[in-house]
Amino acid sequence: MITKPRALAGCALIAVAVCTAHGQTASAELDLTAGYSGEEIRAAASQLRVFGEGPGKIRFFGEVSWGGRWAGDDPVIGAGLIGVDPIGSDVFGAAYPYQKHIQVMEVYGDRYFTSQKLFLGVRVGQFRMPFGIYTRSDYGYSGFVRPPLIRYDGYFALSNNWLEQGSVITAGRPELFVETSIGRPHDVGSSQRRSGLDESVRVQAYHGPLIVGVSHARSNPYMPIRFAHGRQAFTGVDVRFATSQGIQLRGEAIKGHSYEGVSTVGWYVDGIVHRVGMGPFTAVTRAESLDYTAPSPRARSASRFTLGTRIRLPWRMTTQINYMRQHGDMPRIYDRCFDFSLTYSLRYR
Repeated sequence: MITKPRALAGCALIAVAVCTAHGQTASAELDLTAGYSGEEIRAAASQLRVFGEGPGKIRFFGEVSWGGRWAGDDPVIGAGLIGVDPIGSDVFGAAYPYQKHIQVMEVYGDRYFTSQKLFLGVRVGQFRMPFGIYTRSDYGYSGFVRPPLIRYDGYFALSNNWLEQGSVITAGRPELFVETSIGRPHDVGSSQRRSGLDESVRVQAYHGPLIVGVSHARSNPYMPIRFAHGRQAFTGVDVRFATSQGIQLRGEAIKGHSYEGVSTVGWYVDGIVHRVGMGPFTAVTRAESLDYTAPSPRARSASRFTLGTRIRLPWRMTTQINYMRQHGDMPRIYDRCFDFSLTYSLRYR
């Protein structure tokens, strides 16, 4: 859990970044969101981001977030898993936690050096681990109200709320490069990994409209040491494909274990369509599955299908509407429902 002093320190870092960037290139963004799910869950959230380039071509980024969710009286199906949000649903959890206090998200600086077709980048601070399709913008307000099953707290796989404090080195050519990170966990969600050294490596290549990445990461488990022995390790493949007709396909597949003696296999495939004739509408769809193998009766599995749209409205407003159908053993309130969110975004420079 992020304590109040740490949250205030994060806000101070962002304020310092703004002051330091005076006379340099700096921008600020504010998102305010309200949402409602057919699972009888209401949500509110906000994020403040400051980013730009300071002296010495050092780029900086800082973000703080606040989110809260409130549920009705309907019982949770499959509740009681360690690390799962107590509300029993992953709705509105695509990229941010909902723990009703200020959370420091990413705060870092980076510098890139280029020589002909080669480049070297160094990032230091607090960031999302480079594994698969991992950036905030890949999941936050992209059209999906929920994260993939393989990227939510307590689902025996990864989490978009896991953050690292350390460094990332990126090297190679634009068409083929390697990202390597080393750090310590500084998670902001419900599944808090135990302290220790985290490592990840990701290789990405592209050819024409196709991007392919391969990742591997190791860290300590988020579950108690009394039964979660050894290290957590996952390997994944991610693919993205875009066409000039406004169609984008992307997906990930992972295999690994959250501790010794168990295993997780999962995948998802997204489709995002925005053609000129669609105006403010973007259509999204996702199919996904997750299987967690463990000694009986702890094994779990789930699958889900999502269909939705993202609509740009006047006055800097955006809405997301999703229809979700799922079944399996993961915590949920209903097997199917509609999710809705409305976001106001303001950007300075």
